[in-house]
Amino acid sequence: MAIVGSLIFLSLEMFLETSASYSVSGLCRVVSYQPVEHHALVGQSFMDISGISAIRCSARCLSHHGCFSFNYDHINKVCQMNNASAEHVSESFQGMRYFSYYDATAKPMTCQNTSSLSCNGKCAPIKGCGFFEKLGLEDGSIPDESLSASSNWEHQGGYIAVSTPGGGRLNKIPPDDSNAIGAWQPSVADTNQWIQVDLGNPIYVTGVLTQGRWQHVQWVTKYKVQFEPPSPAHLVDVKDQLDQTQIFNGNTDNNGIEERHFFEPVLAVKIRIVPVQWNDFIALRFELLGCK
Repeated sequence: MAIVGSLIFLSLEMFLETSASYSVSGLCRVVSYQPVEHHALVGQSFMDISGISAIRCSARCLSHHGCFSFNYDHINKVCQMNNASAEHVSESFQGMRYFSYYDATAKPMTCQNTSSLSCNGKCAPIKGCGFFEKLGLEDGSIPDESLSASSNWEHQGGYIAVSTPGGGRLNKIPPDDSNAIGAWQPSVADTNQWIQVDLGNPIYVTGVLTQGRWQHVQWVTKYKVQFEPPSPAHLVDVKDQLDQTQIFNGNTDNNGIEERHFFEPVLAVKIRIVPVQWNDFIALRFELLGCK
């Protein structure tokens, strides 16, 4: 079994077309992939992905907690993600002429806390800094000018109450002397409504924190997330492990905070939250999670 020589280092931001050994560093951990040419682990694949390179396959394996190795079919350009490694099921490791087998071995970066990994100079829990770092809605570092929505609710009866996208920040409570409500709400409740964040620069986003309307029994129970990658500039849905649009469970009350993670991190310049089910009326406060 011949192992190809030198290592090529890359991040998830760059995908280099090569069949050599390499390491992938991204989202706070480094994994070294050592290919064994003309071999594959047979019968252990839980997901096949067509039309991607071996390095894109490695990024998918890196972000999936159940992937221990992968086979790459160089002729048909098919990535086969395995739920085991050749070390554990050696009887399934067989010669395959046009395949390469890649075994992943985690190599943590240096951190004072041995249960942590380093990400952009910070130490974070081993699950990855992206799961725990808020991107700036709650603390205001993302300005109101970066928020937009499909519509905004406004009441003009015996009292005046208005909704703005800026009211959709996590834990936002309107001042007593304000006409603002304690959430973002659209003018109508249907599945065409959305609230959007312009991140300015590409950022890896890994999840969402959601909350309902302050002092009202209104909240979003299910939602989907769309993002705009750096290129091409159009919105696409965040997908689940079956490559289907991921529908996230939202809240069960108005003030509790629910944390949901994406199946895979997305590199985005814009993030859009689209409610698909709600209690009484659409009402949302939220924060994004990711690696700055």
